[in-house]
Amino acid sequence: AYIIYFRILFSSGATNVLLVTFLIPVSAILMGVFILSEKFHLNYLAGMLIISLGLLVLDGRVFRMLRSRRAGK
Repeated sequence: AYIIYFRILFSSGATNVLLVTFLIPVSAILMGVFILSEKFHLNYLAGMLIISLGLLVLDGRVFRMLRSRRAGK
């Protein structure tokens, strides 16, 4: 795991590696639901959406892509 972590760190940078830590609660919920047959609540979905939006904002690639499409028109 450390080898993979440091390869990703080298190729993607520290910021992108740290963004992955936001996915830990999402993967824990999904594993609980699918592996342990726990109930899925709407609060979980809301939290996942908030985390996803936060990742999109922090990453910035989506906004750059939208900006480049507008400039191309």
